[in-house]
Amino acid sequence: MKVLAVGYACNPYGGSEQAVGWNAVRRIARHHDVWVLTDDHNRAGWTKATAEGLVPANVTVRFLREAKDSPPNRFIAHVQSWLNYADFTRKVLAEARAWHEEIGFDLCHQVTIASWRMPSPLWQLPVPFVWGPVGGAGHIPKAFRTILSPSARAFEFARDFSNRSAMRSRAFRDCVEKAAVVIAANEETEELLKPFRKVAPMIRLPVTTLAQESIARLTSGHPVPDASGPLRMFAGGNMEGRKGVALALRAVAGAVAKGIPVHYTIAGGGPEIPSLQGLAASLGITQHVEFHPGFSGDDYVRALQGSDVYFLPSFRETMGMTLVEAILAGCYPVVADTSAQGEIVRMAGGIAVPVQSVDGLVAGLTEAIVWCHGHRAELPEKTRAIAARITEYLSYDRTDQALEHAYRESVVSQVKS
Repeated sequence: MKVLAVGYACNPYGGSEQAVGWNAVRRIARHHDVWVLTDDHNRAGWTKATAEGLVPANVTVRFLREAKDSPPNRFIAHVQSWLNYADFTRKVLAEARAWHEEIGFDLCHQVTIASWRMPSPLWQLPVPFVWGPVGGAGHIPKAFRTILSPSARAFEFARDFSNRSAMRSRAFRDCVEKAAVVIAANEETEELLKPFRKVAPMIRLPVTTLAQESIARLTSGHPVPDASGPLRMFAGGNMEGRKGVALALRAVAGAVAKGIPVHYTIAGGGPEIPSLQGLAASLGITQHVEFHPGFSGDDYVRALQGSDVYFLPSFRETMGMTLVEAILAGCYPVVADTSAQGEIVRMAGGIAVPVQSVDGLVAGLTEAIVWCHGHRAELPEKTRAIAARITEYLSYDRTDQALEHAYRESVVSQVKS
């Protein structure tokens, strides 16, 4: 097939959403010729990857819009990124139509941005349109928002309003109802979108896969497990309110009160760090908690491999890639049983603590720490088994099969319509 892959975020050297777009292109190119339409801010990465021979021969790229420097203020930069995406969306249909006139695509697949709140106009092309994987249906229950800082609570309120507005919008309804196939990134997003799809084709598939080089990087050189010293726990990423670290700190305090030796590394910046530092001090656990600015490269891998447990409740994840990386590196997972990370742990193994009340979740997380300490010698073997299941779940072969199914369904759907 000739596939037009559209990804506002798609960069061979980028992380997060940019990596999602690039990995999707690589997956599709294993079986189809691919023409990529992406934003100009990804140009430098593509130029470098082409020079280094990383871009498959059957992949052609074009860039839309004109890149602008991001402002230094993180909040303003975040708002600007959404304004940039909105501008990309306004312009992408005309560019896609013009390119289709040249090439004659068999199918269009929008691979990023992976959020249901950001619909695409590309269903209007005269070829089947595949949307996704899309996620973003997670939320923090209102009963749990008391743990958030004032700014985080305000953000969640604004997000609730945005969700309600997006769901009523004509752009969303047209995209979700008229796409040939919608791919949901996780269970909660699938449940959100099902009523709009009715009997139209819909599949579930994570937003990314695990390349062999990534698996090797995380699994090779595991240190010999050291059962001495405190139980080493790790959390990584941008520490926003949705990560639930305030609950994790309360659980650490509870475990310490039970006599469990714990060292909890919170790696990464984010708006909640000052609030979390204040909470750790008020709980009297500052000597058990390390706030690290964040690891990168081999230092990141060593930090994971030197930890016993990945300990991050989190309420809202589309994929939970840091969780996956931690498991591959040898960390036993403890999360809240909600959103994508709960789904992953229920499927592969580990501890997913039920989300019923604040006190109940804290108690469950505390008991998980106690259990991990008591079974510390068994954790490496248990984690290897979990990693094997996740590797299969996120394998190229499984993803290829799901994508081929989606593409077949999209063609059949287009014929029926």
